[in-house]
Amino acid sequence: MSRILTFATTNIPASTIRQLQEESTIPEYAFNLFCFIHTPDQEEVQVKGTPPAEDIVTGFEGQSEAQIRQYFHQFLAQRGTMGKITRVWFAVLDAQSAAQSTIVLHHSMKKSLWDEIHAEVPETPIPGQHEICDDGNIWWKWRIPFRYAWAAWNSISSCDFEVLELYSRPEYLGSDGVVDAETCDKIVNGIVKDPKRLV
Repeated sequence: MSRILTFATTNIPASTIRQLQEESTIPEYAFNLFCFIHTPDQEEVQVKGTPPAEDIVTGFEGQSEAQIRQYFHQFLAQRGTMGKITRVWFAVLDAQSAAQSTIVLHHSMKKSLWDEIHAEVPETPIPGQHEICDDGNIWWKWRIPFRYAWAAWNSISSCDFEVLELYSRPEYLGSDGVVDAETCDKIVNGIVKDPKRLV
C-alpha cells in the first residue's frame, strides 16, 4: 500500500493529525495514507501501520511549494521510497489545515507524457491549479477536506484522466480554495451524474 510523504509548513497539533487519520480512513477499503516528515534532517519516516498522532514541530516553517518540491525530490534521491512512498504525490499541512480540516495534495505527471496523450489535440489546456516545473513535470494541487483525502487520491490515481479533470473543475472549487470533493466523489461513484458526461 502506498504512502504519501507529508510536510507541514507550520506547527500542527496532534489533534489535527488524529482527525486526518480518522476521517481520511472512513471510506470502505481506505487505509492510512500519510507518513510525516518533521524536519529536513529526518532520516526515516514511518511507512508501516499508522504513525502516532503527535504534535508536529516543523522544520519546514513557511517554506514555499518550490522548496517543498525540491526537498521531496532530495528525500527520494537520498533515501528512496522505503518500499511504499509514492514518487508522484506529496501532501502539505499548512496554516489553514487545522481550521478548515483540509490537506493540500500535490500530484505530478511528466509534461512529455501529457503531450503524448494529447498529441492529436495539442492545444488541450491543462486543467486546474498547476505549475509546469523545471523538473519536467506538471504539478497539480488540490486543497481537500480530510474526509475525502484518501478518496481523492485513490480516484485520481486509479481512474482515467477525466477524474483528474473533474477534481480540477473551477465549478467545484470554493471561494475558500477548498475542492468540493464530496460532489466529485459522488460523481466518481455514480451517485450523482456528471453534468459534462465525461466521468
